[in-house]
Amino acid sequence: MKKNMMAVTAGILAGLMCATPVLAATTESGHTDISLYVPNDPAYTITIPETVTLSATEHTQVPITASDVKYIPDGKKISVTFLKGNGTYGRLYMTGTNEETGKNYLMTLQIKGTSGEYKSGALEKQIKGMELASFTADGTMNYEVYPCSQDYPQYEGKDSNLAIQKGVQYSAYIDYGIALVDQQ
Repeated sequence: MKKNMMAVTAGILAGLMCATPVLAATTESGHTDISLYVPNDPAYTITIPETVTLSATEHTQVPITASDVKYIPDGKKISVTFLKGNGTYGRLYMTGTNEETGKNYLMTLQIKGTSGEYKSGALEKQIKGMELASFTADGTMNYEVYPCSQDYPQYEGKDSNLAIQKGVQYSAYIDYGIALVDQQ
């Protein structure tokens, strides 16, 4: 009987395995949409003045213009930043020499960009990377700059770096960074 029981059990198990239905698709065709899109590279022209003459008594507006702006991705902007100035470690100040006396002078500049705050050009970490203008379309933005002597009128006419000296030709330069960055 034992042999019969084993044979019956083995037969039932074998039958169950064979009875498992195999399902097959009955469609006669299929469909897949395929696409490819590579967006155009961003394109723009940034125009920065080659020379700017500062006023000794007024704040000077320095225009930066973006034109031919196309294909700027959503969430991005063109950012024009203060990269470095002519001073040591990229600081921003004007220098000049009195040709009659040979004495050197230095004048720190104040600068205001998109943050709306004036910052001193004497402290590199305070202004390096400072955004001066930003664009997502054609347009012009001004940043503002002025000699710190305007903050110290009491030194006018005195032999001091806090006063603009008559007869001294001051000069400086700014290098700019221009990049496509995330909008904040």
